Amino acid sequence: MQRECIVPANSTSAVNSQCEIIQSHCRAHLQLKTSCRLPKLVNPTLVLANLLLACLPASGQLRDVVKSAGVDKLFVHAGESLEVLAKPNLAIVFRVSSEKTGAWQKHPDADEFWFVRHGGASIALGTGEAGDQRHYKVMAGDVVNVPRTTAYQIMPNAGRFEYIAVRVFPKERRLGIGIGASGTPRPMPDVAPKAQIDATFASAVQNVTLHSAGAVLINHVVYKGAPGPREVHQTCDDLYFMRIGTAQAQLDGTLVAGKEDSPGEIRGTGVTGSRKFTIGPDDIVVVPRNTAHFMDPGSNKLGYLLVKVCD
Repeated sequence: MQRECIVPANSTSAVNSQCEIIQSHCRAHLQLKTSCRLPKLVNPTLVLANLLLACLPASGQLRDVVKSAGVDKLFVHAGESLEVLAKPNLAIVFRVSSEKTGAWQKHPDADEFWFVRHGGASIALGTGEAGDQRHYKVMAGDVVNVPRTTAYQIMPNAGRFEYIAVRVFPKERRLGIGIGASGTPRPMPDVAPKAQIDATFASAVQNVTLHSAGAVLINHVVYKGAPGPREVHQTCDDLYFMRIGTAQAQLDGTLVAGKEDSPGEIRGTGVTGSRKFTIGPDDIVVVPRNTAHFMDPGSNKLGYLLVKVCD
């Protein structure tokens, strides 16, 4: 796959430098091949957009591991909204609000879960009508639950308010896959504060469910000095929002001695032919269905928020 970072001939050395930085990120973390070329006539206003496109495949899909620094680079050039992953059942959108109070909005096609990346804001949830508004102050590290039936308004603090919206389109799932999944809905509150999430990871020795409702399961996943399973999910897509610790991750390849542990869940004794990464806090890991994966934190404690979207 080839994408080009197109830079105007009259561009500054700083712009050229940004191109090289982003290309380096692409090669290291998105497994893309990119190259810079200098056309004679290109509108300079397109420079930043082209720099951003250099980091995404032609289909606009994130894959594998996006390091924290790479996420920040994407936000710098995201504008107000940038869809970085689009699948039939879910999407990931980087959104930015700054300075002014936004209008009331609603997304009736999807349930949304916001992972606040930078900055802070006052948000209102409800119908938008007086008397039906719930107000919260949110900050980096918080998670916000915005069901498709709920309208919202964002009032950013000074500076940029950046968040990653995971949009989930199905309303329900047929199979109760995943630790914490149950037939009885257990939705998370409107806001899960960073302090609460951090405290859970600090004390937990096994997975703790944050949200189980509709088509979505969100768990605090904990591996304490022991590796995770070598597995494939045939009917679920997983997203990891890394919080604590580091690990060696293997993605894709083939499971060794894979056997069905439960419907749609394949476990094995090893993984061959995988891509290998070192993952740490604030990284994002994308594990599509039918992708072999394995996490090994060594002697460390590893913790991440798992968003699992299943059929």
